[in-house]
Amino acid sequence: MKAIYDGLYILNVQGKDENVKEAIEELESTIQAEGGELLGCQKMDRRRFERVAERIDSGYYVNLIFSLEPSRIVALAEGQKAHPFLLRQFYLRKKHAPEPAGSPA
Repeated sequence: MKAIYDGLYILNVQGKDENVKEAIEELESTIQAEGGELLGCQKMDRRRFERVAERIDSGYYVNLIFSLEPSRIVALAEGQKAHPFLLRQFYLRKKHAPEPAGSPA
């Protein structure tokens, strides 16, 4: 049974906000490759860090909402690490995804 997740991603797009779209598309394609289904995307703009991380003082925050089998979340996190623009990733499991209509309860 799939669960619904909030995935918070902090991107290093090196001051080029036009790169955000491509970065989000790459994150979404990795979710889909793991068998996930995208439910929403919230772009939260660039924010400054309280502490400098890896000589970077700000990042672009994106929240992706998706459904995925719980057993695949570790593989997803590992797959997302391959993206060079990704600084941090956090996942919050919200709830189970609703059953498709007509399936037995």
